[in-house]
Amino acid sequence: NIVKINRNLNENQKILSSFNKTVLDYHYKITGSNVSSFDIYLKDKTTNIYDINMRISDDGSHSVNRTKVFIYDVALLFNEFTRQNHPNILIHDNIFDVDQDTLVQCLNFLSLKEGNQNFQYILTLNRDKIENEERKKEFKFDVNSHKIAVFTKKDKFLKKDYQEL
Repeated sequence: NIVKINRNLNENQKILSSFNKTVLDYHYKITGSNVSSFDIYLKDKTTNIYDINMRISDDGSHSVNRTKVFIYDVALLFNEFTRQNHPNILIHDNIFDVDQDTLVQCLNFLSLKEGNQNFQYILTLNRDKIENEERKKEFKFDVNSHKIAVFTKKDKFLKKDYQEL
């Protein structure tokens, strides 16, 4: 069984290398740093457990880890190999609890992909999170033309009050 798992990893090395390159490329485009990596390896031969290890510069903090999730998710969406099995839709709920520059870079990155890729990206975001950047024209796209739904305290989602338990 271990031989089969290792063979599977070796046979898919081209895909793993491609995905690692995609992660590196997207990390650089979003953060300006080329310090990142992605790897899959057999962690424990006795239990046949794979370890998926993705690292980006300065990871470990809450906001940087959210950026790491974003990069991983869009890499799966756009990589030439992983895209073949992807539903071409990505949904993030309030993932951008990050610094404003990273938020702008991530959304601008998606706007560049919008012209040459077929995908749908759904994002929940509080309006006040982007108002200053929009006013400064830091986005390379029109925010209002991408807005699908707006919910307020008066006009609630599903007309229902929600509370955390």
